[in-house]
Amino acid sequence: MIHLPLERQYLVPAAMMSLLLVLFYSLPDRAHDLLSYQSDLIAAGEWWRLFSGQLLHFELSHLGLNVAGIWVMYLLFAEHAASWRYAILIGTLTLLIGIAMYYFAPSMQYYVGFSAVLYGIFAWGACLDIQRKIRLGYLLLVGMVAKVSWEMWQGPIAIGAADTSGLAVAAHFWGVVSGIIVALAWIAVRRYRRHKRHSPT
Repeated sequence: MIHLPLERQYLVPAAMMSLLLVLFYSLPDRAHDLLSYQSDLIAAGEWWRLFSGQLLHFELSHLGLNVAGIWVMYLLFAEHAASWRYAILIGTLTLLIGIAMYYFAPSMQYYVGFSAVLYGIFAWGACLDIQRKIRLGYLLLVGMVAKVSWEMWQGPIAIGAADTSGLAVAAHFWGVVSGIIVALAWIAVRRYRRHKRHSPT
């Protein structure tokens, strides 16, 4: 029997993240210009663009795909990060991806969209599934790593408009890398806390 994470601590974070993306989409064009990822302006000191650019969408179809992606990730991995942990996950992934794109993808001059964060959540959740000995996690992680690695080498796999941009390929790759890094840190912190809790005082 499939168990859906319908508890408030799982539903509310996904709903709030969806609403945040809709609100950013609804901002006027001037605000979009001030918030989009633009590497030359980041170099000039507008560091917030590392974060805010990934919350923006200029096309309704792009927004809809990424909001749908939030709920797919919710169905797959919601129980790994309830309540405030979800906000920490999203914030950390967004910042890491922005920094990685800036330093390791210098050809990426302009970028908007939440898809890289979704790729990060997917990789993070697959790693935590593996840590919990859920076999599907291995398949999910290997499949995702293979996809983004192939696309970085050979170019994007054309399965939809959101996957045909070379910019999206680089962003997705660094999303997966960031997700794995966050998962490893997440697991290490849990183990440390568990060890500390059971250690004699």
